[in-house]
Amino acid sequence: MKFGLFTVFDNYKSRLGREPEDLLFEVVEQSEAADQLGYDSVWFAEHHFSEYGILTSPQMLLTLVAERTKNIRLGVSIVTLPFKNPIQVAEDYALLDVLSNGRLNLGLGSGYLPHEFSGFNINGKDKAFKFNDALAVIEKAWTGETFSHDGEYFQFHDVKLEVVPKQKQVPVWIGALSANGAKHIGRMGYNIMGVPYVASDSLSSLKEILDDYKQHYIGAGHDAEKINVPLALHTYVAPTREEAIEVAAEHLNLYLDTRLYGKSAKYEDLEAREQLLIGSPEDVIERLRKYEEAGCDHIMMLMNFGGLPHKKVLESMKLVEEEVMPAFKEKVVQ
Repeated sequence: MKFGLFTVFDNYKSRLGREPEDLLFEVVEQSEAADQLGYDSVWFAEHHFSEYGILTSPQMLLTLVAERTKNIRLGVSIVTLPFKNPIQVAEDYALLDVLSNGRLNLGLGSGYLPHEFSGFNINGKDKAFKFNDALAVIEKAWTGETFSHDGEYFQFHDVKLEVVPKQKQVPVWIGALSANGAKHIGRMGYNIMGVPYVASDSLSSLKEILDDYKQHYIGAGHDAEKINVPLALHTYVAPTREEAIEVAAEHLNLYLDTRLYGKSAKYEDLEAREQLLIGSPEDVIERLRKYEEAGCDHIMMLMNFGGLPHKKVLESMKLVEEEVMPAFKEKVVQ
């Protein structure tokens, strides 16, 4: 099991009085702490036009984090390709990989929030096809060779990047946990990532999705050893279960109220569905074992949700390092 720190960048200026820059620099400090504590990865979400997610350019903030850290891998979850020129995506994230000495984890997706498509004045009906076309461009660009591309959505002639990723093969994930989406991505030979409570209502249904994904991945002739499934769960760890709930539940509910879909869910709902890591170290270890059995091998701990105070986030991170991580790995270095 790998351990990562995931930030959606939900901010509440009017309710909590926290300026965007305050949250951004808190996350930088949390990322530095994660590196020092031995976490495997940090992951930054990209969103637009809402307090649900205020980081619009993850590559910029990840470059700052790269300069202040040594070992931790730097992930984006996710770049919404239908909003982008794929050449620009290839250039920006190749540069991040070079500046971080080959630590980029790249999550890609086709988008799901209607207000973001509207804000960019983009029709989302053909987003999956546009995504596939953009992904093909990025893969060609990262070879470092002169290439042309004549797709339905993107056309380029005799283009060559002068800066390509430091890694020979950048790890790529596609954000999807729906049953049909997971099967399709499996056949394509890519890894998947996502937030379980969005796509499933129980651990058993999540396991079914992951089992089907792996079956289609392997059935298409891809190497099972390369499967890596990061899943994001809201996390707050305290010495006792009661303390963890007392601190975290109200912040989780604020996050869920801000989220632009699935608004009916509350702390009690997600806890009943075993889709949280809020409790004592023993509670979290027990639940992580279940996710491990379901097929998750990389947990993205969403710790700084709903305006949870910076100090509390750091305390939870430290407790995970001291009491949760040792119950799992011998750390795997990617």
